[in-house]
Amino acid sequence: MTRLQVLISLSCLLLASNSIVRGQEPVELKVAAPELVERDGDQWINSKPLKLSNLRGQVVVLHFWTFGCINCIHNQPHYKGWHARYAGKGVVQIGVHTPESEGEGDLKSLRKNVKEAGLKYPIVLDGDKRDWDKWGNRWWPCTYLIDKQGVVRYRWDGELNWKETRGERLMRKKIDELLAERGPEKE
Repeated sequence: MTRLQVLISLSCLLLASNSIVRGQEPVELKVAAPELVERDGDQWINSKPLKLSNLRGQVVVLHFWTFGCINCIHNQPHYKGWHARYAGKGVVQIGVHTPESEGEGDLKSLRKNVKEAGLKYPIVLDGDKRDWDKWGNRWWPCTYLIDKQGVVRYRWDGELNWKETRGERLMRKKIDELLAERGPEKE
C-alpha cells in the first residue's frame, strides 16, 4: 500500500467515526434530491445515464464512494446485498464514484475495480466533483435514501457497521419503510 493510500484510508476512518459521535441512527432529512449532473454515457457503468427525476415512484439508494477508501470497501457487501434483495422490486441503487486521488479518477481503473468487486448496480464517475458539491457531501462513504416522491429522507455518514453501529440493518429498515409508502399521484 502506498503512503497516499494509507493517508486516504486513515482519512476515511477518521471521517467515518463522525457517525458514531452523533449516535447510531440515520440522519433524518426532508429535502428535494438534487438532480445528478448530466454526463456522457461512457461515464456510467452497468447502466445508461440515469436522472433522478425519471425514477419517481421508486426508492433510490444513492451512495458516494471511492474505490481507495477502506470504509467504502467495507460497505460494498451491504450495497451488493441490497441490490440482490431489492433489484426489480421498486428500489434503484446508484453509486456515485467521486475520486479522492488522481488515480481513482481513471475510468479504466474504476471499471476494473467495479468488475473485480462484483458491483452490478449503476455507477457514475463524478470525476469533477460536481455531484459531490451539488449534494453538499463531505466524506466517503455517505449513503442517502430518496423516497418515491424524490425527497431525500435519510443519510448515513461513514461505514455502515463501524464499531457495531448496525447501520446496514437500520438503513435496510428505512428502505423497507420507504417502499411501503405511497408513490406520487398519477396525473
